[in-house]
Amino acid sequence: MLGAELVARAPADGHTLMICSNTLITLPAMRSDLPFDVFNDFAPVIELGGTPTVITVHPSFPARDLKQFIEVAKQTKAGVNYNSPGIASPPHIAGELFARAAGIPLVHVSYRGTQPAVSDLVAGHVPVMMAPLNAVLQFINDKQLHPIALTDAARSKYLPDVPTLREAGLTNMPPVTSWFAVLTTGGTPPGVVSRLNTEIAKILHDPKVQERLASQTFEIKGGAAEELAKRMRQDAATNAKVVAEAKITAE
Repeated sequence: MLGAELVARAPADGHTLMICSNTLITLPAMRSDLPFDVFNDFAPVIELGGTPTVITVHPSFPARDLKQFIEVAKQTKAGVNYNSPGIASPPHIAGELFARAAGIPLVHVSYRGTQPAVSDLVAGHVPVMMAPLNAVLQFINDKQLHPIALTDAARSKYLPDVPTLREAGLTNMPPVTSWFAVLTTGGTPPGVVSRLNTEIAKILHDPKVQERLASQTFEIKGGAAEELAKRMRQDAATNAKVVAEAKITAE
């Protein structure tokens, strides 16, 4: 929020940029005291891309596919604990949507960051995680964790054999991914925003940049500023509904 406020209050000349995750667009649904307006104080520039979210279980969890997972969850009256990198993070939102779409009791355990959440999953302290793929891929490859399904719209080239939730049979849930974007100060002239979009797109196509991002399972998106603006508003509406229904509050 501190960084976002600085960008929101900067001169509208395109010289101050922010890389943010889509957690930013969920803040208005959780807090009424934001020192900025997410949709008026920022100018969307370009979506950089994102990393998939994968429903990941510890080997001790008695399920190896979505059908088995749902059956186990329905038999667990107290609910199945799952963790995420933090409150209202995209994996948390994915977990809440998943629970409602599948009609199963899931209990969110919030962590302050991805690393401690993954560590406790690998140790078996928490049975399930809605996990950013880059944080768990090595553990999956080493058979220390098992992937159930991706919450994204399409399969990942890094886990080609793991289906999306829709492919696995859960068709009433919108896809959820962790995406990242570049914003600048609201009111920045359209020509400046367009130039920023063009130059950042060139960077995203640099082979060295692509190689580095690929090593983090980051899937590059790009696209026009208008496409990012549309996505921000659509996802914000979806997330606001989830926040209200799940009574998610900021810590």
